[in-house]
Amino acid sequence: MLPLERHRLILQLLGQSGVMRVNDIAAATGVSRETIRRDLSDLQRKGALSRSHGGALLAANALPVTALPPPAMPAADARGSFRQRTQLNCEAKARIARRALRLLQPGDSILLDGSTTSWFVARQLPEMELTVITPSVSILQTLISRRSLRLVGLGGEFSAAEESFFGEATARMLQAYQVDRLFFSCQGLERDSGLYAGSEAHASLLREMMIAARQVVALLDASKFGHPGVARISGLGELDILIAEPFNDPLLEKEMTWHNVEVFNA
Repeated sequence: MLPLERHRLILQLLGQSGVMRVNDIAAATGVSRETIRRDLSDLQRKGALSRSHGGALLAANALPVTALPPPAMPAADARGSFRQRTQLNCEAKARIARRALRLLQPGDSILLDGSTTSWFVARQLPEMELTVITPSVSILQTLISRRSLRLVGLGGEFSAAEESFFGEATARMLQAYQVDRLFFSCQGLERDSGLYAGSEAHASLLREMMIAARQVVALLDASKFGHPGVARISGLGELDILIAEPFNDPLLEKEMTWHNVEVFNA
């Protein structure tokens, strides 16, 4: 079930019951409590409901369910457009990409998000039989001549600043594919609150990518640590592997151990 569909169901349930606990909503929708808490936070930001201790109630002035707007397409943020960001932290991104390649096995189906770090992964992919799925036009252009690869482009609403597709159509296309590994980067990682993206459109699509993949691999250079972004993606527990520049943060290391996240330095 896609987030928008789940949001509509949550609001329908609240419309019938008035107030519900997180556990009851999770049972009714068939997803985890963490996912429901994230959904409730998203809906609260949109003014559709009010959070209560352990649950939620419908806002008095809530919009009709069908009127909830989709996330706006991302524009260039303070770090610049996709093309400009390819020039930032290049050596670190290349090292992280090389370490990520050691996870690949012939025949894998991998999902690359539209980040510049994933673009560095694409540029260094070995001659190997792989299926590469991505919403990024830049990654597709990088790989288009590679005969050993099966390329799958995810369409949707195009962001010129990100040179990539976003939105509900992009998320729906993911459901047609079995994904062994997701490789992605993001705007920030905060030890206590998790992973952040530069826009709600980024965050929404990355959440769907995490659901689609058997293994979730984050690729982060040092600039991402301790810097929350605009929109929260998830907690650290959604990760399987973190490949990053070395960091000196014993508390973050404990968090990764607590969540069973393998950490590899690059």
